[in-house]
Amino acid sequence: MKKILLLSIILFLISPSVTYGSGITNPKCPNTDILVQTSENDMAQLLSALNEIIPNVYGDDQLYKEWKVVNIQPASQLKGYQEVYKKIATTYCGKNVADHSWFVRLVFPKILPATSAATGELFIVKDKNNKWIPWYQYH
Repeated sequence: MKKILLLSIILFLISPSVTYGSGITNPKCPNTDILVQTSENDMAQLLSALNEIIPNVYGDDQLYKEWKVVNIQPASQLKGYQEVYKKIATTYCGKNVADHSWFVRLVFPKILPATSAATGELFIVKDKNNKWIPWYQYH
């Protein structure tokens, strides 16, 4: 009985959530031929691109107008409990996409104190045209 309950809780916690906007809760794996390798030096550019990406992904709802980045790093550098997110990327789109992806965790303050609902997690890659492409919205 305990195993069934534990499994149910784990499945609930790892299920993608539904949000307003166009959303990308079903992975849209990018073509690996157009991806460029990025580094920590690209973080400022990605932070700037989030101003366009977040409204496109989360929509126009007022709850998502205000946001804060709480974690932003290449998925390949995720360690500890966050390493599971690299495994998610690898499972959905393969190692090559995962190695090119950035993981971005957001908090939407207007939704707090509902921590789970207020958390957004995105996987984003950069293409040869210098464009940042969100390919999966975990929350």
